[in-house]
Amino acid sequence: MKPKLIAIGYWKSIYEPELPDPANFIDLNWNTNEKNIVLQHLKKGKPIAQWMGTSWCRYRCKENDMGASCLTDGKYIYPEKLSHYINKHNVRLPDTFIKHILNYKPLNILADLNNYDVDYELWRKELGFNNTPNVNTYLALTDDEIEKFNERKKADNNI
Repeated sequence: MKPKLIAIGYWKSIYEPELPDPANFIDLNWNTNEKNIVLQHLKKGKPIAQWMGTSWCRYRCKENDMGASCLTDGKYIYPEKLSHYINKHNVRLPDTFIKHILNYKPLNILADLNNYDVDYELWRKELGFNNTPNVNTYLALTDDEIEKFNERKKADNNI
């Protein structure tokens, strides 16, 4: 049986509508010291997967370098630019993840994602703690991409 990595920080999109919306994780009052500890921890993650395309910010803040890889600390797997959401959009990750970081003991990390099973289930169930209706997030990089996706989906349903 392969060891498991727990996915965190993967956001809702037209391709993965079941994932959480980052707007539900905004915390303008997050303790600065704790936030900095989390940011340092994320930066120390080891690359475990490289993808063909780059990600995009769900807030469409014009950040053009959202990365194309995933990092791990040996227990969790997350997008390489997850820290962007914390720094620029005041996203706070779930308490279970923060507690993990505050009590972190280095783990042996296998070099390849194929050596792990990735569990998205806990993350898919995460509701966040703040519903911020005045903050917009987007399901794709552009409205045109959403429109084309919907057209393809409609055409597929007509076949």
